[in-house]
Amino acid sequence: MPLPVGIQLGRYTVLKPLVTGGMAEVLLARAQGMGGFQHHVVIKAIRSNKSMEPSFIKSFVDEARLAASLHHHHIVQVHDVGHQGDDYFFAMEYVHGENLRRLLTKVARAHEVVPLDQVITIILAVSAGLHYAHQQNIVHRDVTPANILIGYDGNVKVTDFGIAKALLKSSELTKSGTMRGKVAYMAPEQCLGRPIDRRSDIFSLGIVLYELCTSRRLFKGDTDFLVMTSIVNGKIPKPTLHRKDLPIDLEDVILKALAPSPQLRFDTAEDLAIALEKVAANNGIRVSPNALGEYLRKLFGERLEPWLVDAKLESVDVDFDGGGTGLALADEPSDPDIDRELLES
Repeated sequence: MPLPVGIQLGRYTVLKPLVTGGMAEVLLARAQGMGGFQHHVVIKAIRSNKSMEPSFIKSFVDEARLAASLHHHHIVQVHDVGHQGDDYFFAMEYVHGENLRRLLTKVARAHEVVPLDQVITIILAVSAGLHYAHQQNIVHRDVTPANILIGYDGNVKVTDFGIAKALLKSSELTKSGTMRGKVAYMAPEQCLGRPIDRRSDIFSLGIVLYELCTSRRLFKGDTDFLVMTSIVNGKIPKPTLHRKDLPIDLEDVILKALAPSPQLRFDTAEDLAIALEKVAANNGIRVSPNALGEYLRKLFGERLEPWLVDAKLESVDVDFDGGGTGLALADEPSDPDIDRELLES
């Protein structure tokens, strides 16, 4: 049963569902404060069940609290962690925009590519957020398009730090397919079960950068095992094969981020950002959050905040981290052939 509208979760009042699915919900809620102060937040609620190991619940709470310690303008702020009965939740900053998976899917279905100005603007912002987290000794582990949010104001934020680590500690959740689609963004060392560090996030961000530039899925396969095999094999088609106007120095940056060995990648996300800034300067690429916001509004139209509209959202598959289709209703009909070949997870 979905959590009902009007229910109190701590100091949060649930206003409406944004995305709902089998084991998780993303909800719009209002936080109440002193003197009538209130603001809107997103609640990610995880439905508990008898098969969910206590160790997973503890890990989820610990990792969510760790994420709440991160304060950076390119990271979605986690405000609170709590539980209501058997349902565990965390409250986080509301971002009025789209996730990168929806942007990529919309562009790919139109057989277009994202302008390089927007590509570099997005990746520079994500790099800044990741570098800050890495400086706090926190590795994201799940850098995917679904976990990159772009506001209609052009601000870019990374979400769901640490949640993948909690998920991987639950064998039942992994068996159920909750990790489905995420393996396509794993680093080779993750696929092999080896220790990971910040350079693993850089590899994942390299995949996102490749797909942003080409509108094509980099690693594909009929099963997760085949996808991971493709990643470990390390055979990466040059992105210029799919996009002729791609500058060679940008291709070099992409391929370095995607080096099979962590030692051959950029050592830090800041190093990646510096390389991209040089590419932008050399090729007349303009980095502009305002232009990114304008691009997003042209792509999706002007959308009102969800508390201003009374749209009924359909039930969709929701990843453990609330990925699903993001914070907005997916209004495009599904095209299985395009989705499979391009970017839909």
